[in-house]
Amino acid sequence: MNQFSLSELNPQQKIAVQTINKPVLLLAGAGSGKTRVITYRIAHLIANQKIQPFRILALTFTNKAAKEMNGRVQAMLRGQTKGITITTFHSLCVRILREFIHLLGYQKDFIIFDTTSQLATIKTIYEDEGIDTKVFNLKATFYEIMKVKGKGKGPEVFLDQKQDPFAQVTGKVFKEYNRTLKGCNALDFEDILYLTIDLFKRFPAEVEKLKSRYEYIMVDEYQDTNRVQYSLVKFLAEKHRKLCVVGDDDQSIYGWRGADIRNILDFQKDYPEAEVIKLEQNYRSTDVILDAANDVIANNSARMSKNLWTQAKEGALIRCSAEDNPRDELEEVVSKMNYYKYSTGDSWSNFAFLYRSNFQSRAVEEQLRDAGIPYQLIGGTKFFDRKEIQDCLAYMRFLHNLKDEVSLFRVANYPKRDIGKNTIMQLTQARGPRNLSLFEMMEQADSLEELKPRAKKSIQAFVDLVHDYKDKLATMPFYEVFQNLFEQVGIKAEIEKTEKLDHMREIRVNNFLEFINTMYLYNERRKGEGAGHSLIDFLDYVSLFTDTDELDQNSGKVSLLTVHSAKGLEFDYVALIGLNEGQFPNHKAVQEGSIEEERRLFYVALTRAKKVLSLSMSRRRMQYGEWLYCEPSRFMREIDAKRFEKPPFEEEDPEIAEQKAASARSGFFEKYKSF
Repeated sequence: MNQFSLSELNPQQKIAVQTINKPVLLLAGAGSGKTRVITYRIAHLIANQKIQPFRILALTFTNKAAKEMNGRVQAMLRGQTKGITITTFHSLCVRILREFIHLLGYQKDFIIFDTTSQLATIKTIYEDEGIDTKVFNLKATFYEIMKVKGKGKGPEVFLDQKQDPFAQVTGKVFKEYNRTLKGCNALDFEDILYLTIDLFKRFPAEVEKLKSRYEYIMVDEYQDTNRVQYSLVKFLAEKHRKLCVVGDDDQSIYGWRGADIRNILDFQKDYPEAEVIKLEQNYRSTDVILDAANDVIANNSARMSKNLWTQAKEGALIRCSAEDNPRDELEEVVSKMNYYKYSTGDSWSNFAFLYRSNFQSRAVEEQLRDAGIPYQLIGGTKFFDRKEIQDCLAYMRFLHNLKDEVSLFRVANYPKRDIGKNTIMQLTQARGPRNLSLFEMMEQADSLEELKPRAKKSIQAFVDLVHDYKDKLATMPFYEVFQNLFEQVGIKAEIEKTEKLDHMREIRVNNFLEFINTMYLYNERRKGEGAGHSLIDFLDYVSLFTDTDELDQNSGKVSLLTVHSAKGLEFDYVALIGLNEGQFPNHKAVQEGSIEEERRLFYVALTRAKKVLSLSMSRRRMQYGEWLYCEPSRFMREIDAKRFEKPPFEEEDPEIAEQKAASARSGFFEKYKSF
């Protein structure tokens, strides 16, 4: 292979690519070409340093980022990359667990529960334990459990809080939840990471070869790692210490789900010999947008100093509007967006609405529909989370793993086949003394006197169906097996029969048909890539699917998404809406003192824009049936006024000022100011 040229890199990027035999902390500002550096680094190692591809590991957070990285490396090296591992944290851990999880008492054909299956499991535990959902909110319990699991801890965190009723119930549910998952030979999203670390700790000799396998390790978005991911990277890099972490502490925005900014701020404590390289030249945004972002982020104290700059000078000044109410705000923003679109001929794909919280999307959707502007909503109900798709996936998970009782509960009587709740309850009660799984109990249902003949007949038909298609899976491609199964049990017909609304019936049937296509296309694509395309590969793919995997950047539609979902994306025109104090920054962050993370989130929002940035707010908004007078976000005030088309904070109307004062005197404003 010929030498790979680095001539297209700027001086700092070239240093980052060529520094390979020591730990490296690459502080890569927004739009500074970090993906280019990682891919060039991989190409340099293979083509110029003659490193075997299987010695290289690159980790990132999303399937989209891993796919993009893989594609770039393949194009650079013209396919000479066999054996290289470019993947997400969760995908790598699934791969490791498929090889070693038997050491932890699981079978290698484990399944991965998605959020729907997790919530269904906890709901069943609530019912079995007689827990009142009105007293102990089910979703609150679920999120508390996931937060603790994400830190690598267990039920004892709650059970040790003897005086707290909610903690005691949560600990009890947590313990039973873990037991249920293991009984189903299933893992959830947090288990994937936690059990991998558990393997490293408990069976160091057996997994020692993993330390030798990967000599050169690169980690993208290191500021977003939690402590479990931090431990994973530390273990894998322990032997060779040729670790390059790429990140930006100014873009650390996932503290609420366990990301620990200390991982990047303290990197040099773990690796004293590390070289720190800063990438500060931005290739995405104009100078005006970058200057505004720098204005804001400079107000954070817990950060490593850097200052983004660009050669793209004389960008458009920031558009800012403050309208009377949210509807007027959106009308003004859409009007400006329409004008820009038709004056430039740009595609709607290059436009995005960003907002702090998901609930804000509804009003934007209404406004765009009224204006006849096509849009795609990112971060709503994911394709694979829709009911009709979950029903199909439950069949697939159960036929793969007959111990998966969560999926069995879902499919046993769907479509209806006379195996109702009472029948399931009788089977569940009868299996206890026999120490059998629910499906094993079904196989012996004919011997149960308490079951009616009609129920026995239905159960036997279901058991025969399962065995028939389980046998077919051994000899036929999985997508053919399940296409036949779904047709035989009549899922499409069931949707058509039970969905009363015509437009919803059409949507749900189309979703079902699209799922059939998805199975087929997945099989064809993976075969073409020389990758695994079995049923378990497909189920892993579905379970690790993320919101941004659904984003089509050539859709011809405006994108609607939260700032969190927009991380890693870029658009020519960004409209950031709802910039009221209490909305952005979020009132909870204000109350809890998490302003620095909120400011980082605002910084991320600004740096998604390439050419045009629009900021907007409303002076009033409705809250619980009453009008609330709003203050502008403190972050807007942190931007130098000269960056705006016109001063964003004009002198306040005396009448509004008096109304605010009256509200304050009556206690109204004090009551609602946190929202």
